Amino acid sequence: MSPSPPATLTVSTVAAAVGGVGHHLLKIEGYSRLKCTHGEAGSCLESGEFTAGGHAWRVLCYLNGNREESAGFVSLYLRRAGGATGVVHAEIEFELVRHHGAAVATHGKYARAVPFDADGKEWGYPKFIATEKLERSRFLRDDCFAVRCTVTVVEERAAVEEDVTAEDVERVGLVCRCKDDSCGFKHESPAQTLRVKIALICRFICGDASS
Repeated sequence: MSPSPPATLTVSTVAAAVGGVGHHLLKIEGYSRLKCTHGEAGSCLESGEFTAGGHAWRVLCYLNGNREESAGFVSLYLRRAGGATGVVHAEIEFELVRHHGAAVATHGKYARAVPFDADGKEWGYPKFIATEKLERSRFLRDDCFAVRCTVTVVEERAAVEEDVTAEDVERVGLVCRCKDDSCGFKHESPAQTLRVKIALICRFICGDASS
């Protein structure tokens, strides 16, 4: 009976890569007056348009929550600016930042990776910080506070074929005991166990029934 053809192993990798990172600082000045004009749940303040990772964005700040369920909280969201097409995956992070001359401090620093499509869908945090907590904090000074938004655009890198390493062979369980120097699979050391199982693998891979 002729030996079985040698087994082969190939490896490829699909990876996520950072397509670009951008930061935007949204400053809210005249907080107490803006609470009067945007004090209803669902009423938002919009940042100017900014670019991050080759795409246009806007930050949305709801001073009394983006809906009734989040009333009493500041809600922070991000959406793509008008004219966008296709789907973009991005990680978003919001922080309340210190005032000039104050001790270094942040609040929040929440990050999540989400898909942004072209229909204006918003992603963010409905209960970023309670309004009472904000108003008692050092982040609100002279009736002003500021939010930093960091956008990290994530891109998928196409599958790339790679050379097979000994670690790859070991991870898939292809361990060989043959004496063939041309065999590309990992060989067991004398101290390794499970010899019966390894011998069966060797017969399958190399057709070596004498070991």
